[in-house]
Amino acid sequence: MTVYNRGTEGLLSDVLTVLGTTKTSLWPLWESTGSLVTCIGVGDLTSAETGGAAEALEDDFAPVALPCGLHSYHFHPTGDHHLAGIDHANYSFAGDAPFSCGAWIRPTEIATNVIMAKYDSAGAAEEWRLWIDAAGKLSLELHDASASASEIATTTTALTLGQWVMVTATYDGTAATPEVNLYVDGQLANNGTTAETGAYVGLEAGAAPLTIGCSGVTALPVAEFHGRIAMPWLTGKELTAAEVTSMFSLTAPMMGVC
Repeated sequence: MTVYNRGTEGLLSDVLTVLGTTKTSLWPLWESTGSLVTCIGVGDLTSAETGGAAEALEDDFAPVALPCGLHSYHFHPTGDHHLAGIDHANYSFAGDAPFSCGAWIRPTEIATNVIMAKYDSAGAAEEWRLWIDAAGKLSLELHDASASASEIATTTTALTLGQWVMVTATYDGTAATPEVNLYVDGQLANNGTTAETGAYVGLEAGAAPLTIGCSGVTALPVAEFHGRIAMPWLTGKELTAAEVTSMFSLTAPMMGVC
């Protein structure tokens, strides 16, 4: 059983207050053993490896306790280490409902690796992905699977290797003129605009599972994350700049970075 410091529950409650109650899921990463990663909200995760087989956290994910008693996990493309979720309505935003997502990350590589996604290209079931693109920049892609079209927002500068940062993406839910804001450590890191590829109409609910540390399906993960992830979350609302700042202020001490 994981023991966490006094005050952690209160801080998580404050985080959940900021995130709201609409389609909200938070994975605190309490666990340091076994393969079950529990969720506050909908959808426990399984720590998985090659072929989607469950893999004990203590064997391959090297859990490290944070000052608050929660954990960060290590992800590595060799072995396809990732957290495998399910397909659930709480992870889809069909018709372009607003949403936000984020996590604390410490990347070991900063080129083409996914932080969190509901995005299966092989199954033509792409919806959205929060990832580090080929240029090392934080990016959120909104994908219209039937039109094979995307709206993509990217930060103006690349992330830094080996440095803990809180990354956040928010989407206002306006398909015709989408506003996607990307934040690094609570600071706005783009101009809110997206680049359109194809004729994007809107998000569609597909059958792809939610994954953390990769995209695709758990048996065939792609764009695997390399580095550490802590406290990933997803919510069905567009966080304001003030709420993103609040998230950073609440979680940075938990991470021990300030």
